[in-house]
Amino acid sequence: MKSKIDMIKEISNELSEAYCGRITNLGGAVISTAFVLSKIEKNPSISTATLDSFLETADIRSDVTEVLARNLNGLWETVLSYVGKYDASVLEELVLYDNSFFEMSTPASLVKLAGMILGISENDKVLELCSGSATFPTYAMQDSRASEYTGIEINYNSNDIAVLRVSLIGDNYHFIINNALTYHYPTSYDKIFANYPFGLRGATDLDECRRELQEQFGFNGTSISRCSSDWLFNTVIIRSLKETGKAVAIMTNGAAFNKPDVYMRQYFAENGLIEAVINLPSALFVETAIPTTLIIFSHNNSSIRLINAEKIFTKDGRRLNALSDDNVQTILDCLNEGGDNTIDVSPEEMREHDYNLMASHYLDKPVVENGVCFGELIKSITRGVQVKPALLESYKSIMPTNFRFITLANVVNGSIDIEEGQQYLTELTKTLEKYIIPDNSIVLSKMASPTFRSAVVNSDSNYSIVATGNLYIIEIDESKADPYYIQAFFDSKAGEAALNYGAGGSAVMTISAEAVKGIMIPLPTLEEQKKIGQKYQAALDEYTVLKRKMKKLLERKRTLLDNEG
Repeated sequence: MKSKIDMIKEISNELSEAYCGRITNLGGAVISTAFVLSKIEKNPSISTATLDSFLETADIRSDVTEVLARNLNGLWETVLSYVGKYDASVLEELVLYDNSFFEMSTPASLVKLAGMILGISENDKVLELCSGSATFPTYAMQDSRASEYTGIEINYNSNDIAVLRVSLIGDNYHFIINNALTYHYPTSYDKIFANYPFGLRGATDLDECRRELQEQFGFNGTSISRCSSDWLFNTVIIRSLKETGKAVAIMTNGAAFNKPDVYMRQYFAENGLIEAVINLPSALFVETAIPTTLIIFSHNNSSIRLINAEKIFTKDGRRLNALSDDNVQTILDCLNEGGDNTIDVSPEEMREHDYNLMASHYLDKPVVENGVCFGELIKSITRGVQVKPALLESYKSIMPTNFRFITLANVVNGSIDIEEGQQYLTELTKTLEKYIIPDNSIVLSKMASPTFRSAVVNSDSNYSIVATGNLYIIEIDESKADPYYIQAFFDSKAGEAALNYGAGGSAVMTISAEAVKGIMIPLPTLEEQKKIGQKYQAALDEYTVLKRKMKKLLERKRTLLDNEG
């Protein structure tokens, strides 16, 4: 016997084939057809002579009538050909749960989690931003009757489905076709949910929203102009939330820690507007595998509970992850009771970490015994000269000179790798003089590719070496630390963890000069450091010898046939 899920898929596919190529809004036609057929099955006295007569006799709301008239215009004969073929209860479930036609539909398990966190009661006024096809009220509100539900959605096709769905649930739901960022909400709400679009850019409504929020909240103009759309939506949410209310939003992980959103995270944290943050598993959404973050807003919070739920999931097929009922309960237990994956952080503690909202940033903090802040061991840290490729090309010399330069590509396996006869400069201009690398200094990449790169630079007395591009030049106070010992630390697993901990960025990890200075370095006596540094130098020398042997071997291999001839 077929399950209801299989039956829903089968009916959806059959109706899709019947309408394919005839209409543009296939989902609207399929869901509308299932809705009409369910009504006819439950009430055979409804007139089916024409679509108009059905709409007049079916006793349905005016907004539902408009949706059906729009989506089934010219299709009535096809609709009637399916009368009596399917069970009414299966047709209603198709209307409620078939999300196969919609992009970025919120996963049902995530909706259920959000609903349980919000704890909607019968006296609550509920708002959903970017309500789409009404996944949230369908999954989260059937068992929790709110006094009123309002959905704001800009897409007509998705909103049509939402209207049909909620008409099967109750009569206290209504939808507004508008832009959730720029709509002027007439009241405030007890509970708010939002799974807004990820990474909106360049739209004029974003600029309009920025200007309005800047004026209303007194935001710094530069900061609000740089922040992601996630935090624009979050601000609209908090603006519409009652003092005693609670809101849940789904945002990208980047918004939880990237540099452009620091100011907005600071504002929310320092004003007690964030109750908790749950870092979710990747691949929960059908359309994207990116990991996401669930953020909970309320008022008057003195600390923020951060939860790392990245590994709390159940495999749903080969590619997708899902939250089972047990997974949802585990996350709720972390939220309500704390635990190993949980940490409570105050705004004061977050200041030194750019108000990072990723739980792993605090839970996985490297432990360094006898640690010293790296900033205490350096004389200076500067960025390599930022030269456009065309300008750098004009400085190059094809003949050997006393001036050389290195780029990120030359920092390989803890050493500086420049081929003989390469990367000379014609002259050392005043601009470039400031970027000469002092002898025994460390160069460290600003970006991880895929890990951070570093090396000690020994400036041969015959050359002045300039650092270019995304490299930091770090001059070590050699009365306190041995440069090769520091490099040995950076090259170790502990050093890699320390650099990653200090890094930020969404797609590519980057580390700021301040974060570099804040790294904790294990520091034995200077004598012990030098012993370790010497062993590291010996390993580098051995690596250099082997690299030369490998180069000769490869050359011999490539010329083997020529030599035999």
